[in-house]
Amino acid sequence: MSGKVLGLLSAPGGVGKTTIAATLGWFFRESGKKVLLIDMDPSISLSWLVIRDDFELMDYEERGKTLTRIFQLKFEMEKRVDLKDFLITKRYPSDRDLPIDLIIPDLKFTNIVDSLWVNRARREMMLRDVLEELDVREKYDLTIIDTIPFFDRKYSILLTYAVDRMIVPLRPAIIDVYRTQTMLRELPRATALKDEEIYGKIGILFNMVRANTKQARNIGTYTDLIRRKVYAELKVFETVIPYYVSFSRIGTEEEQSGDREKVRKSVEALFKEVSEWIPS
Repeated sequence: MSGKVLGLLSAPGGVGKTTIAATLGWFFRESGKKVLLIDMDPSISLSWLVIRDDFELMDYEERGKTLTRIFQLKFEMEKRVDLKDFLITKRYPSDRDLPIDLIIPDLKFTNIVDSLWVNRARREMMLRDVLEELDVREKYDLTIIDTIPFFDRKYSILLTYAVDRMIVPLRPAIIDVYRTQTMLRELPRATALKDEEIYGKIGILFNMVRANTKQARNIGTYTDLIRRKVYAELKVFETVIPYYVSFSRIGTEEEQSGDREKVRKSVEALFKEVSEWIPS
């Protein structure tokens, strides 16, 4: 049975997309799955969250141990790429946890994507082709890909063509709802795919929800609005992720007793939902 690929995409930034990617990677790894994280955001947010060492990150970049180099070798130089040459393995979220594999980008990743986007046929398939070249579906039970928000549509298109499922986090705020539904309505045109091909992959996740607020109470209304404006059968996760500082402290020197358990209780229902949602 081949492994699955899960993507994280958002319309606005700052919605906790990277934290969700890393946390789900942690939960799936703890459940016994072999997990690969791919950071497709040149700001290296996911990479930093896992590695947490500037000098180590710079060393990997200087040695070309990056997604950028993979794209260069495969598409510009037409050379074979071996996954083991680019893997970084770290224990996450702390040294006492299980190791997880990671592929990082660098600041030059936008340059290579921009160049290939102009000059290459089947450009929308590039990420999918890279995953096939690296044979990730045979080597991992789950590959989780984090990318930049929808303002640069190239990355959203690449992600859509490459993944089996795609989580779209947003905060329960009308501006996030508006931007998310606008993105979702534009995706079929941007990707040239049919509505059901795209919307069948997508799950909406309300994240960073402050309890007992008007916004939290409006989640049902926001859900109905998105489905009415976008796609009536669009999946919206029943799990709502609360806003806790604990998420940012896990695995750091600032981690406090109780943080880990708080995060576990917040995410375990989502983990179960995602596990059942990803196709077998």
